[in-house]
Amino acid sequence: MSRKIWRDGTFVEWEAATVHVLSHSLQRGSLAFDYTSIHNTAKGTAIFRLGSHIDRLVTTCRITGLPLSYSRDELIEACVETVRQNPGAMSLKISAIIPSLEVELVPQDPTVSVLIAAYDSKTDIIDKNRGEYHSASRLSLKIARDISNRREDIIPPQAKVAANYTSPMIEKWKARKEGFDDIILLDAYGNVAEAPTSNIFIVDENGNLATPPAEKVLLGITRSSIMELAPSMGITWREEDLTEGDLYTANEVFLSASTVGVWPVVKIDGKTIGNGEMGTVSGRLKTRLQEIKAGKDPEFEHWLHYV
Repeated sequence: MSRKIWRDGTFVEWEAATVHVLSHSLQRGSLAFDYTSIHNTAKGTAIFRLGSHIDRLVTTCRITGLPLSYSRDELIEACVETVRQNPGAMSLKISAIIPSLEVELVPQDPTVSVLIAAYDSKTDIIDKNRGEYHSASRLSLKIARDISNRREDIIPPQAKVAANYTSPMIEKWKARKEGFDDIILLDAYGNVAEAPTSNIFIVDENGNLATPPAEKVLLGITRSSIMELAPSMGITWREEDLTEGDLYTANEVFLSASTVGVWPVVKIDGKTIGNGEMGTVSGRLKTRLQEIKAGKDPEFEHWLHYV
């Protein structure tokens, strides 16, 4: 089917949702974005934690100074209508861009356009690209020691903006060539921060969670979901600085992200984590999140925005 993309209040064909090669966001990395998932439930199509994702987009625009002209409610309604216009979509991505052609770092015309796409990642993108798509149900990670995680004095880690992903992309590309699935980024002091597009948790010997402090990482919506969900399952959590040694000796390690929910880590730097399989706590959390997204958990149904 032909997908339609919302662009500043009107729908355009998928192929027509373009910007000029000299646009500011393409040339300078000033694209702010957010992503969430779409699910089929017994009550109909639902978007997972849509309001929280819009709030994060607004925060990114505030941090980076992008003059977003749409209100939260306008963006939510635009997302809902985009999903309605694209049956079968499983992914929703909102992008705020400066489309003007610019010669300076500070844009002469800082007008921000918003584009919203609802699509199926596999059929609409992955299957149409050249080359093999890398995927893994169990992760082997490499600790990246050549670069630090996004720094507060450059671009804060809380800003989900394109420029924040270039350094991690370089390191992840290197790691892939060495046979790893993803990387773990350290902060400027050598403590564990996050993966390039995911947050990280460890499970200690008591079956409880620890994750790096919020000020050092992207404030992942799945991260916050797990922290809200865990106590209802008898699992406690804490934010604290984690070392490489904490990762190696953890009972379980997993990543969290909107694309995958809970993603088990079975090796780090070639060392096996736990028994080399998905751990019990990781499995419980993964299953619970899946049930919530399927509309089968009344306690957390408020996380679903029905279309």
